[in-house]
Parts: sequence; structure tokens; C-alpha cells
Amino acid sequence: MLWVEKYRPKTLKDVVTKKEILEKALLWANKWKSGERQKPLLLAGPPGVGKTSLALALANTMGWEVVELNASDQRSFEVVQKIVGTGVLNETISDEGEFFSSSKGRLKLIVLDEVDNIDKKADFGGEAALIRIIKQNPRQPIILIANDPYILSLELRNLTEIVTFSRIASSGIVKVLEKICLQEGIKTNKKVLEKIAENAGGDLRAAINDLQAIAEGKKEITEDDLVVGKRVQETDVFKVMQKIFKTSYSGVYNEAMLLDESPEDLLHWISENVALEYSGKSLFNAHLSLSRADIFLGRVKRRQYYRLLRYATFLMTVGVQQAKFEVKKEFTKYQRPKVWQMLFQSKESREKLDRILSKISKYSHISKSKAKFEIYPYLKILLNSLDLEKAATVAVFYDLSEEDLNFIVGEEKASKIISKVKELGLHRIDETFLSAYEKRKEPKIERKEKVEKRSEVDRDKRKKTKDLTLDGFFRDK
Repeated sequence: MLWVEKYRPKTLKDVVTKKEILEKALLWANKWKSGERQKPLLLAGPPGVGKTSLALALANTMGWEVVELNASDQRSFEVVQKIVGTGVLNETISDEGEFFSSSKGRLKLIVLDEVDNIDKKADFGGEAALIRIIKQNPRQPIILIANDPYILSLELRNLTEIVTFSRIASSGIVKVLEKICLQEGIKTNKKVLEKIAENAGGDLRAAINDLQAIAEGKKEITEDDLVVGKRVQETDVFKVMQKIFKTSYSGVYNEAMLLDESPEDLLHWISENVALEYSGKSLFNAHLSLSRADIFLGRVKRRQYYRLLRYATFLMTVGVQQAKFEVKKEFTKYQRPKVWQMLFQSKESREKLDRILSKISKYSHISKSKAKFEIYPYLKILLNSLDLEKAATVAVFYDLSEEDLNFIVGEEKASKIISKVKELGLHRIDETFLSAYEKRKEPKIERKEKVEKRSEVDRDKRKKTKDLTLDGFFRDK
């Protein structure tokens, strides 16, 4: 049995993470238990920091049943709708057949792991199904788990309460490893465990796996047993860049291949910092290597020639390293790639605009493309130029939220429009409801009209019958 499963925390007190995270999760669970429905929790952070363990330990602590969907499960629209939707929108029965009433705090926890890998096809993917389910105010608690929450749509993130995990300190990992060694009857010294913890780079799951690989079948482990392959985590990107910019160590290529970074991300790191280290001809040569690496990455993406990745990585590491004529001796503070922030902001803006265009498309009965070019520019002008009462009416017609208005007209004008909407008590009536209501009413109206018409016909017939007598005929003449 894998030790990561054997020694997975059973209750919250066994989970190794920040105190604030535990308190937040427990507060959320207690509100559910008292009958107060809450937003789903979105546990976000790098692998191996205890996200899934926290979710399962929380369920054990609260005495809840658990339904778990992980990366091996298909998470299409139908699967999410059937399993998650059925699970959270209804009452539950335990594995033993006991009825659990949500009103009495007997709940079932739905855990959706690696939700950032869920199917994202617009309107038909698992993410769309998940959004619809959450909007129905589920009866049962939901915990979503993601390594990178920003892969998820803005709409889904806004429907959750995000709890961010960070990598675990080496001291915390060492304590867990000591407990496991004690339980397994393995003798060792703290230095060995410290090296395993340091090598894991804040990933507790990796540290436990490394310990099992070294110690299984032994009664004692020493520093000579440390044959675990070198792990280089995200934080070690800085060490790799130091070896590129400050040394001629050709083994940097091998270390770069072990990084927990994609080649594209590593290229961004080096591109961002190369100008801090090189100048003149060295900088020109370095950019030449980086541009060629970028060409290889483009070919990998377009043609699926994955064997070219090694050439791209070699060019961006050894190629850039050999481009310099001299080493800059002063300390350099490396920076995170600014392009990531730009891409994130751009993605966030696109998501907001897309949400607004969807509303315009829906209520104007046109495509999103037409909404973008034929309605949105004029809507922006109208909301900025009309008086507040008319602007509020337009905003309500398109069901624009305060966040939507902030994007279109800015925070100051948006705040005024929202205040006017509240002052006038404006709200949008769902057209779907109206059309359904009219359909229910329509047959009655038709029947009434038919009865009235039939009566008129009958009167005419009676009148004509009366008029067609001989007396009537001669009287009319």
C-alpha cells in the first residue's frame, strides 16, 4: 500500500497546513451543519500540499458522506450533471441505507478534484454544467480542487470561495516523515529526513513517496541510502537561471529538463531576465538563441513534433549560457515574467467582455459577433451619455451587473447607475417565464374568442331564420 494513502490525515487536526486555512474550512463546514448554505470551496495551490487531504479529513471530522470525482473520471456535461447535480441538489442516503436530512446537518460532501482539467466547451462542457448546478443553490456542500484556479472561467471563480495553499515548509514535512518512520519501525536520523524534505521542495506527497522508495523493506536508513532522483521545483527556476547567466556549467540543460515548468514558461523566465545580466553583443546572441528556441516550440505546437522540445530547451539554456563574453559579478534580483500578468489581465478582460456580449446576444436575439460590432459600441455610448434613469433602464434590460457596468463605463458611473436601479426598484422579468405564462393563458383566450364568435354566428343564424319568413320578406319589401 502506498504510504501517501496509508498515512493520509483522518481528521483536520492531522492536516499539515496553515492554521488560517483549517479555521476557514471548519467555519465553512459548521455553517453548513447549522443549515446555512455556503458557496463551494475552491482549494487552490501546487500539487502535494494537502488540498485533497483537507477535503477528506473535513468530511471525516464532520461525519459527512463523500462523493469524489478525480482526474481519472470523465467530467463531461452529462457526467457532472448526473453525478454532481444529483448528489448536491437532493437529500442523501448513507452507504448503510440511513437517510441523511440536510436540515439536520446530515450532509454529503461532493469533492471534484483537478477541476482545472474539466471539459470547458462553452454551454456543453462539464464546467458549464457545474456553473448551472452551483447557481441552483445546492443542498449539499461542494469542494473543488485545482492546481491553477485561473484556468477556470471568471464566472465559476466568482461562484466559489477560494482558499489558497502554499508549499509546505521543510520543518512541517520532517515532522510528518518522523511520524511515519516511528509507525513503520524505521530508524533514521533527522539529517536524512531534512534532505528528503528539502529535495521535495514543499511537496509533502513527493517527500512521502521518496521516503517509501528509500525505506521500504529496511529497518534503518542512512545518508548513503539517499538515491532519490533530484527534484527541481518551481522555486529552483532561480537556481537554474543563475547557472545559465553566471556559470559555464553545461549540466544546466539536464537540470532544466527536471524543472516543474513547461518549456514555454522557462522561455518566459529567461527572456524576462536576460537583459538584467547581458548587454551589447552578449544580449544580441542570447536573444538570437531564444528566438530560435521559440521557433522550435512553435513547430512542436503546430506539427506535434515533440522530439524538437529537447532542441528548444538546449537553445534557451546552454545556447543563452554560451552567448555571454563575460559574467556580471554583481547580484541580480530575478523577476517573474511580466507577460504572465499581462496575459492574465487580458484573459480576465476577455472573459468579462464575453459575458456582457452573451447577455446582449440573448436579450437582443442576435449572434455574439453582431452584438460585439453592432450593439456593444452604441451601448457603451448610451450608458455614458444618457441620464441616470434611462441608463438604469438600459442596464436592467440587458441584466448588467455592477461588475459588467464597471467594465463598460468605469466604477464611478457604474455606482451611480446601480444606485438609480435600486432607487427605482427596477428589475428584469425573465422572458422565458413570460412566454410560458402567455402560452398557458393563450388557450383560454382562444376558447373565449371562439365562444364569442360562435354566439355571434348563432345570433346571425337566428336573425336570418327569422327574416326568411314570408311576413318578414314582405315587411322588408
